Amino acid sequence: MIKHLGEGLVPFEDCGFARYPEIPCVGVEVIVRCRVDYSDALPVLTMRSEEGVFSVQPIPEKPHHYRFPLGIFNAAQQVSYQIATNEEKTRWHTFDVVTKESFSTFEKCQSIDDNTALAALSKDVFLTVKACEKLEMALAQGSCDPSGNGECELTLPGGFRFTCGLGKLWAIERSGVTVCEATEYEFRRNKQGKILKAALKMRLCSEHILGTGERFDAVDQSGLGSNGRVVEKFTRQGAQTYLPVPFFMTEQGFGWFRESDIPVHMTFEDQTVIAQETEGKCLTKDILLFGEPADVLEQYLSLTGDKVLPPEWAFGTWISGNGWNSQSEIDAQLAFLKKHNYPASVMVLEQWSDERTFYKWHQERFAHPEKTVRRIRDAGLHLVLWQIPVIKHEWDGVPGEDLENDTKEAIQNRYAIQNEDGTPYRITENWFHHSLLPDFTNPEALAWWFDKRKYLLDMGVEGFKTDGGEFLFDKTARLHDGTSGLSGHNLYPIEYARAYHDFMRAHGVQGVTFSRAGCVGAQSVPIHWAGDQASEWSEFQSQLRAGISAGLSGILFWSFDIGGFAGPLPDAELYLRATAMGCFCPVMQWHSEPRKGQFSGGEGEAYNNDRSPWNMAEKLNDSKVLDIACRFAQLRESLRPYLWREAQHCVSAGRPLMAHLCLDYPFDTKAWTVHDQYMLGRDLLVAPVTQEGASGRLVYLPQGEWMDFFTGEKWTGGQEITVDCALNSIPVFKRGIDADI
Repeated sequence: MIKHLGEGLVPFEDCGFARYPEIPCVGVEVIVRCRVDYSDALPVLTMRSEEGVFSVQPIPEKPHHYRFPLGIFNAAQQVSYQIATNEEKTRWHTFDVVTKESFSTFEKCQSIDDNTALAALSKDVFLTVKACEKLEMALAQGSCDPSGNGECELTLPGGFRFTCGLGKLWAIERSGVTVCEATEYEFRRNKQGKILKAALKMRLCSEHILGTGERFDAVDQSGLGSNGRVVEKFTRQGAQTYLPVPFFMTEQGFGWFRESDIPVHMTFEDQTVIAQETEGKCLTKDILLFGEPADVLEQYLSLTGDKVLPPEWAFGTWISGNGWNSQSEIDAQLAFLKKHNYPASVMVLEQWSDERTFYKWHQERFAHPEKTVRRIRDAGLHLVLWQIPVIKHEWDGVPGEDLENDTKEAIQNRYAIQNEDGTPYRITENWFHHSLLPDFTNPEALAWWFDKRKYLLDMGVEGFKTDGGEFLFDKTARLHDGTSGLSGHNLYPIEYARAYHDFMRAHGVQGVTFSRAGCVGAQSVPIHWAGDQASEWSEFQSQLRAGISAGLSGILFWSFDIGGFAGPLPDAELYLRATAMGCFCPVMQWHSEPRKGQFSGGEGEAYNNDRSPWNMAEKLNDSKVLDIACRFAQLRESLRPYLWREAQHCVSAGRPLMAHLCLDYPFDTKAWTVHDQYMLGRDLLVAPVTQEGASGRLVYLPQGEWMDFFTGEKWTGGQEITVDCALNSIPVFKRGIDADI
């Protein structure tokens, strides 16, 4: 099998079978790499260019990996190539050799009316600017010839104004101070003159950049940035994210939203750069929103989809373990809940299905699924089942009749995403590689997919853990509604979760999806969790950053795996500190990787890596783990009325349940710098202890009156205090001594 994908897979590592550069400029050497699996056959590359047709011989790099130097192209042109062995050949891959051009001034500029301006960079690239309650800047390629040659000025909310004119680009000012100024537009054009990539470079006069999605590296992205891609990375995400959002806000009183399905690369260094590939005549569209941070965030949410409220039961405690793969395992957990008076409200089952279709119960392990669901429901739990958006390619065994039939039907009826040539797209590499992706933009595919799952709702299932969704790698792939793989990569996780959300609502089930991946509009398909992290202190700290930044990016309801998901069990200190934070998060839940996990593991009770309090206490030989964790779960149960009230407010007001302090204290300069505390709802300030060995921490209390949630001690805000905190507590303060909690 020849493996090659021009754009590669993920931005954090070289897959070994990509093209570099993906979109080369004139004068740059191009190299194509491939991998040949399951064969020692030597590949040969055939290239078609303006110079003719050539065969390029491989240069071995390591076993089964080969490099093809295509040389330097001295003129813009389109190049195609195919890689073949004597056993198979790839499809033809095509790329454009492009030219680079940049503009630092407008050629012409014209006021259309008091709210609209038109400015031309060149004879075929122009910017349309509209100002009202927000500022819209649409950059397009096409014919346009503004007649004016003067400066344009538009009035914006909050005392801001927009100016553009000849000899410069545009600027945004307030009270005579420039807060944002464009310095350059840079484009990549193919031979036909079509712009394939566009970059806006500007000076941002801001100290703080908050947003850009769920970020694990830092809440404040000043000096950093986002590659804009939905990325699956197992643990230690760093600068990668499952949930990028091309939106940010600053302390200067405005927010910036790049309206784009295509991944948007943002860099916030000495120069701010916003760049993306382009499709169609409209190259980019930016929307600037004005006001205090909470107002800006609410405006962003109003532009990007309905804000959906999860059911009340979702704000209890969720329990999950990948090892729960049989009726006996589930019965054991139900018995532990009863024995320890542990008030859980949701059970998530991952290993419930046949591991082929992901819609049929495992017949040997669950002889009577209806009774299984009934037992769970009778225990007061709501059941959420794990899902994955694939029609699986079975590598290690016999697919079985159901999977074989599903695959044939999906291919025959085009229920799966297609390649550019009309053949079925198959996941290029990594998780579930070579599997088909169901096309959730195809109404017939939707009906086919969910007809197979309707019986689960009839049983009493009330939610789906919509895992994955990051697998559409090929930019040339096509969805049923015409969306390309370039746009579809980020869109797919949202379409996937929305399909399940709509499926439940259509059948009268007020359930919930639980997703790790997403992008713009994620507030319409709650809830999201932080994905896979290891049981390490650094990962716990990254989870806190992720939750706060997710809220700043429009994710209203967020969760994480208490104590980490993967690797060796956390120690008691880490587990209890994470449990304390989980108690005061939008969703409290614990979960663990397969017992034969990615790091280590094996079969049997000795390898039970559940993050349940009872298993942790047993494995650590520490009874206080169980005692303290159960008390936190009971405390969580008492918080449910408050959380439910605040969740309803969050949906009506466009506010995250886990909120950065700047949303409530926009004029407090200190609040903008505190990235390890948050407001849970409007009345609780939460400051998790995330440092190993710490007996407490510094807590910043903004202006106002505050009362320690646990001790009742009263404090006056506007100061930083030292709070001692044992493992059975967490620094939490009520805002106002009469807060109704």
